[in-house]
Amino acid sequence: MLAAVGERSLSITCPCFAPSGARLNRLVQLSRDFRVDGILYHVLRGCHLYGMEAQAVEDRFRELDIPTLRVETDYSLEDTEQLRTRAEAFVEMLSARRMD
Repeated sequence: MLAAVGERSLSITCPCFAPSGARLNRLVQLSRDFRVDGILYHVLRGCHLYGMEAQAVEDRFRELDIPTLRVETDYSLEDTEQLRTRAEAFVEMLSARRMD
């Protein structure tokens, strides 16, 4: 079991260890496979690498006309309601786009 936990932890690719082109292409492919209406991109506050990659993700999905919402949090409960409000507004926007 310990080996499986270690393998899973090491298989998560941080942007600093892999070119972002392949990651972006995979995100695009997943969005097409699952016919997503929007992307919620989570950045753990303090993880500057994912924060820097967020702009490239947003730019790529803007080209595809798929809205993105970048959410930055540190897993504390202090911003729960703010995040809930932002996510609800994002879902409402996606619903309105779908009706057009």
